[in-house]
Amino acid sequence: LLAAALLWTATAVAAAPLPSKGVTVEGAWSRATPPGTPVGVVYLVLKGGPRAAALVGGSTPVAARVEAHESVMDGNMMSMQPRESVPVPAHGRVAFAPNGLHLMLLELKAPLVAGQKFPLTLRFADGGKRTVMVEVRAPGAG
Repeated sequence: LLAAALLWTATAVAAAPLPSKGVTVEGAWSRATPPGTPVGVVYLVLKGGPRAAALVGGSTPVAARVEAHESVMDGNMMSMQPRESVPVPAHGRVAFAPNGLHLMLLELKAPLVAGQKFPLTLRFADGGKRTVMVEVRAPGAG
């Protein structure tokens, strides 16, 4: 009876759809913020699974909101533009890095302190979620 139950469980897990198309998250980090700073930033790498996916949002207990933004040159000025969705190609790689794509932490509840770690949950268009730990680094670290 136990063997049958284990076989049924293994079969059910194997048949379950792969949330977020198998996207994995690597190297999540943030910079420490001075007291009173209302925003922070997170950088990371998304690696696509067997099918394309799309990042559509996130949440964390350290901020009221998480938004994807992209730094772009507009003439001689660098500006940040919100991104409603960030495509993650099948078997591709999307880097969130300084001066490019990044996740904004809006309305920080407290300063981010070097050495601290906090959870970040990423939400994908298919309803899948990935929670990762973000390492806070000293200003200037990368």
